[in-house]
Formats: sequence, structure tokens, C-alpha cells
Amino acid sequence: MLFQPTGQGELSSLKKANQQQISILDLVESDARLLKKRVGIEDREKIDQYFTSIRSLEKRLTQSAAWLDRPKPKVSYSLPNEPNEMDFVDRVPLYYDLATLALQTDSTRVISLEFSDLGPNSGGFPVTRGYHQLTHHGKVDSYIKELSIIERFHTKQFGLFLDKLTAIKEPNGKNLLDNTMALLGSGMGNASSHSNKNLPLLLAGGGFKHGNHMRFEPGKTPASNLFLSMLQRFGLDTDTFNRSSGTLTGLETV
Repeated sequence: MLFQPTGQGELSSLKKANQQQISILDLVESDARLLKKRVGIEDREKIDQYFTSIRSLEKRLTQSAAWLDRPKPKVSYSLPNEPNEMDFVDRVPLYYDLATLALQTDSTRVISLEFSDLGPNSGGFPVTRGYHQLTHHGKVDSYIKELSIIERFHTKQFGLFLDKLTAIKEPNGKNLLDNTMALLGSGMGNASSHSNKNLPLLLAGGGFKHGNHMRFEPGKTPASNLFLSMLQRFGLDTDTFNRSSGTLTGLETV
């Protein structure tokens, strides 16, 4: 869908659906303005929040409409036949291939890629239990050994992804990794106890100074500090994000 041209019939239907959504928002906004005249101050504040949501959605719809007429990038890459029938271990590299192409062709500036299940056939891994079950290992050696097989696979695939970005030269003389912040991590520091403290996070690229293993006292430095540093590097004018107490100490740019 990122790279295949959209047929005229489908394009017409997409434009019509987009226009209908905008028309619905116009109607909703008109009704909300009438309601605002009939309610008290506290309710007006809630309606103002509602208007903010409407304007945000309008902006997204306008952006989507602009993308409809934008020609799809031409690439020589093609997916293998029946990729959805492939085992997890064979599909994951395809996701990273598409992510690389999407960044290289400037089809997007932000990509989120989440893996949470291996699917049938244990995903093609030599393991006897499901991924979720293995994360709740309870420090049982046999569980940790099988979990390590999966985690090493993910780390290797992420490394190969970074290699792909490094090999692509950008117009500014840098490579794609220099211009891309790539973050690998988990929402759990210890899934066995459902702890989200001491998160294992790996940041590459983006013009930061790398090569360091930075450790922070659990509970004192929120992961939001890292995310705030990344947002500022991305160009956002903000000093806070979620529970951040500032930018991440020790994380410097080149």
C-alpha cells in the first residue's frame, strides 16, 4: 500500500469518504457552537476541549487529502508471495525492509513497529512455549533460555535494520541513520513481575553521541526524559512530556 499506485476508482472513493468526514465535522462543530451559548462556564471549557479535538481531526483529514494526490514512490522492492503465510522469523525482516524504504522515500517521518506474539508454529523458533508465557519466566532457567532465543533474534534484526540505514546516503552528505532516531525497547523492565522500572532501551542514530551504556537509578529518572530529548531533537518546541523531569542527563548531540 505504501508503494502501489492507487486506481482511479479507489482514489475517487477515498476522496469522497474524506469529504464526507469533513462535512460531518462541519455539522458537529456547528451544533457545538449553538450548545456553547446555552451552557455554563465549566461546560464551556469542556466544549472548548471538544473543539480542540475537532480541529485536530480536521487537520489530519486535510493532510490525508493532500496525500491522496501525491504519487507513490517507485521502488524496485517486492514482497515474496503469500508473506502472511510465512513464519514470524521470516516476516520480521520484511517489516524492517518496508520501514527502511518508507524512511528512504520520505513516505513518513515516524514509524512504530511492535511485536507481541509469535503466531502459529512457535513463529519458527526452536521454542516449546508462547512468547507471553516465556516473558513470565519466574526465573526458571528453561524459560529464560527459550526467551533469550527470541530476544537475541529481535536484537539481531534491529542491528541489521541499522546497517540498512547506515548504507543509504542522504543528500546532506550523511547517511540515513545519521538523520534517523531509532529506538528499541520494551514497556517492561521485568515482565515476570510486570515491573516497568529499569527499562532496557537502546537508542541509535539521530545525531546523538553513542557508544555508551547509561544506567539510571530506578524510579529517579523516568523514560519520559529520553522521549523528551528525542522530541526536541525531532524539532518540537516542548519542555515536558508525560512525567518527564527534564531531558535525559548525559545524552548529548554530536
